[in-house]
Amino acid sequence: MRSSEFEVPEHLKHRMRKAFLAQLEPNTVDVFELELFDWYLKETEAVLTNMLASEQEEVRQQMAQDVENVNDSGIVAAEYYTKRIRYSHVIYLTSLLETCLERACSVLRHAIGEENVPFDLGELSGDQWTKKRKFLERYGHLDLPKGVWSEIQVLTSVRNCLVHDNGNTSGLSTGDRNAIKKRPGISVDGYEIRIEEAFVRHSYDSVSSFVRAIEDELKEVLRRA
Repeated sequence: MRSSEFEVPEHLKHRMRKAFLAQLEPNTVDVFELELFDWYLKETEAVLTNMLASEQEEVRQQMAQDVENVNDSGIVAAEYYTKRIRYSHVIYLTSLLETCLERACSVLRHAIGEENVPFDLGELSGDQWTKKRKFLERYGHLDLPKGVWSEIQVLTSVRNCLVHDNGNTSGLSTGDRNAIKKRPGISVDGYEIRIEEAFVRHSYDSVSSFVRAIEDELKEVLRRA
């Protein structure tokens, strides 16, 4: 019996592919993920503010009582806790962005077909985020916002400094230092990066905008497919 007798008819292949694409969703992050992080950010900042205020009040009371050796170790601990929380926010946002880009590449591969992707991600230049962005733009013709990507690049460079050097800025390039100076809520304090709530909020807004831009563009790709 010839194998051709088992070939799926072209019109049926077309209908099957159409049904498969209809099942694809351009959601690149978990449902409510961005909204929940927004809530989490507000909650943690409220805790940090109350913690520091409490320790500062303790110091004021000691000074009012003319304590000879004022114990301000609580403030030191509160500031350390604050630094670690905000560092973790930055690292999480870049991880969320990577998840978004990874899923977007997967959706795009299914939408346009593996046979239409002659090159792999590894053959593109750049870091793990840039490679995926280039992949989406090259093979999906996604029109992603360049201005927002500039903010993403600052975020990822800060993340790399935190992850690889624990916030030590000695390895930062002049370009990265100049970029950091132009962003709200972040500065170089001696040899360490200092992060305020404003930078985390700014980064969150940038990531949110970029995720939504990717999902909107993917919807168009799926519609065309």
